[in-house]
Amino acid sequence: MNKQKGLFIAVEGIDGMGKSTQLAQLEQFLEAQGFPVKRTREPTDSVYGREIRRIAAEGRDGITLDEELNLFIQDRALDVNENILPALEAGAVVLVDRYFYSNIAYQGALGIDPDHIRALNAHFPKPDLVLMLDAPPSTGIGRIRGGRGEANNKGYEQEEFLVKVREIFAAMPDANIVRVDASRDLATVTNEVRALVMDRLAARR
Repeated sequence: MNKQKGLFIAVEGIDGMGKSTQLAQLEQFLEAQGFPVKRTREPTDSVYGREIRRIAAEGRDGITLDEELNLFIQDRALDVNENILPALEAGAVVLVDRYFYSNIAYQGALGIDPDHIRALNAHFPKPDLVLMLDAPPSTGIGRIRGGRGEANNKGYEQEEFLVKVREIFAAMPDANIVRVDASRDLATVTNEVRALVMDRLAARR
């Protein structure tokens, strides 16, 4: 666990895994249990985050992969310093919808060395728990196109690309990553996510 007083949890996975849905339900559940919760997401609503989302929607238009990666890092630095660290110091449970693991996987699948991306993010705090929601890319694409859960990201929802992203996620060696089978029904996934988080909260006491 981090040295901070709170608990830091990231939810990761390819598009269409239901990350936002699980985070919203987890936030409500934890608050009902009396835990203070701070929820954030990447990209954020900062100037860097807005540019990242514009690129995802409209294309790079001359912006290099390294320049895009730098936008992610600047966006993350703001989020860590303004939201994540203060909330952890205050004893909150911090829930992050995507973190640097997504950078490693997505920008890695685009051609940047995943180890290089990891090194650039080494100074950021590591989550106590990473919930890796996982299912075949075909499942995620079907949900996106069916209007479930998450918005489309142009250029990111092709199955061949998501196969590469999933492979990089699967190869991550971090001991704090727990894989959750997201192909199951919503209630089953929700119950497992809650149990994993409550176990971590109990362990810190």
